[in-house]
Amino acid sequence: MRNTIVILSIIILCGCNKQKTSKPTVQPLIVHSEDSLMVEQLIAQSKETYADKLNHSNPFDQYLKEAEDMAIKSQNSGQLFNIYTLVGQRYRNKSYYSDAMMMLQKALDIAESSDNIHFQTRAYNQIGVIYRRIDENPQALDMHMKALQLAEECNDSLSLSKAINGMGNVSIAMERHHSAIEYFRRGLIISRKMNNILGMAINTNNIGEAYFKLNQLDSAMHYYFRSLDYNTQINSRVGQSICYNSIGSAYIEKQQNRLALDYLMKALEINLELEDRMLTSVSYTQIGKTYLNDNLPEQAIYYLDKGLMMATDIGSKYTAEEAASLLSMAYEEKQFFRLSLEYFKKATSFKDSILNEKNIFHMASIEAKYNNTLQKLQIDELNKEALLQKTLLSKQRSLLAAVVTLVIVLVVIAVLIIFQGRLRSRYRNLRFQQRLLRSQMNPHFIFNALSAIQVFILENDMDKSSRFLAHFSKLMRHVLRSSNYEFIPIHEEIEMLQYYLKIQQLRFSPPFAFDIFISDEIKNNKVVIPPMLIQPFVENAIEHGLRPLGEGGKLIIRIVKDGKNMVLEVEDNGLGIDYSDQLSKIEKKHESMAIKITQERLNILSRDTRKKTHLEIFDKKRKDPFERGTIARIILPLTMQEATKLPSDE
Repeated sequence: MRNTIVILSIIILCGCNKQKTSKPTVQPLIVHSEDSLMVEQLIAQSKETYADKLNHSNPFDQYLKEAEDMAIKSQNSGQLFNIYTLVGQRYRNKSYYSDAMMMLQKALDIAESSDNIHFQTRAYNQIGVIYRRIDENPQALDMHMKALQLAEECNDSLSLSKAINGMGNVSIAMERHHSAIEYFRRGLIISRKMNNILGMAINTNNIGEAYFKLNQLDSAMHYYFRSLDYNTQINSRVGQSICYNSIGSAYIEKQQNRLALDYLMKALEINLELEDRMLTSVSYTQIGKTYLNDNLPEQAIYYLDKGLMMATDIGSKYTAEEAASLLSMAYEEKQFFRLSLEYFKKATSFKDSILNEKNIFHMASIEAKYNNTLQKLQIDELNKEALLQKTLLSKQRSLLAAVVTLVIVLVVIAVLIIFQGRLRSRYRNLRFQQRLLRSQMNPHFIFNALSAIQVFILENDMDKSSRFLAHFSKLMRHVLRSSNYEFIPIHEEIEMLQYYLKIQQLRFSPPFAFDIFISDEIKNNKVVIPPMLIQPFVENAIEHGLRPLGEGGKLIIRIVKDGKNMVLEVEDNGLGIDYSDQLSKIEKKHESMAIKITQERLNILSRDTRKKTHLEIFDKKRKDPFERGTIARIILPLTMQEATKLPSDE
């Protein structure tokens, strides 16, 4: 009984609230740590699968093993800590304490090697729970005390609440019930401040357990039912099981065995579903006790045998001692005195083991107090010696402080000079990279345009060739003029696009249609844009979207204002980006190079302006299965001509 409610309540407290994350429908072209994201996805998939198949899932499933391998390769200690902690909790909740301790020890080693205080508090609290579940209370107290000290040091309220709750449970095990109530009430206050309903459920149940130990059954029942309400609010199956066990035990003491059996059977059903052998053994034992009180020794022996076997298997001495003692009484009632004596000896053996642990703990406490006294005396002696040397050191400290201050000032000045020089060099490099990228874009575009002219000449179409050359000459005039500028007015960028689109229309029979929409906020202001930024995506839309379509193709270009940003969109009704999977390797390389260069231009622009840029390309079918085509979207800071130097700086 004592192990069930108190210990498992800490198990719940050690859990974390799940946060729902929405999956994006668009994959932006932003650099992420792919390994880190993959590890997080594998952990999330493991949690989802484990929750669906709790009774048939391996705590250390294949998802977590793959996540472990990736985290080790990428040397991500934080993710490794989370994996080992999660597996340790799963093993512990199934009462496989050896496996749980092995995993949590790995987590603790990571926390200590990385000097992460928050991780250390979590690991100590988790290990403390396992020690309490196997009735190793001195070790449990040591773990929770370490967690408490570190939680106060780093001001971690959640870990502090867990440590206090764990110390309260140890106090109950040591029969210091009034102290336990004070611990739990302190934990309840912290939980209320954090609006942690789970913590409130645990602490109210634990307060009820302390009152139960004091034989104040009405007060205990009051807190048990409050805890059941909290657990029902958050739909905690484990929490409900704890409350059902607690309420059933209280009804046993009130000699209302029918009510007790109803609640204990509810608890057993949940515990078998969760495969928690600790709580299951307690449920079996309490149900057996209920049948024994109803003078039904046969039924009592059936459940008590199960409870004793399971408690012995997982090393729960309190539950094993209670089950053996009740079996002795049941066999005595059936007048099987030899078996009654045998189980009485077993119960006595378990009880002696528990008493020895308490005596060892008492001796350890006295020895710790003695050691503290010796340490205080040694500290006093050291303080006296320090006072004698303080006068001699004061002058040396003053001189040393002056020298150190002077050195620090000189170092700071030198660092500032070097840093300023690096900033200037970096700014020049950024400008040079911008020019280099534009110089890569211009030959690429000119080559494609000349290839189209060649087709018309070979076909001896003089009319189209003449119009093509007229548009091309105007386009080249704009391109050559814009190549000397970091930014150009938006209307010049639109004129270049219009000439380019007219050239491309001549290549199609029938020609595709196009529209260019500019919001009034953009059109009516002196907005500027990096030259030739939209053209690569227009070219991709035509070559890979509209050309395979044949007839009925349409291209839409939108330029709108969104707060302090400008949004550029190129939309077509072609076959979509999925069609690109069928292209040749050369075409794929050609398209990816244009996108890569544009992405590099945006990255440089972002570093130069210290504002975010964004590029994404997606198939319209992902949002609407009845749509067809592709959308390329660019988001960049809105830049005005008054604030921008249009000519090149060099």
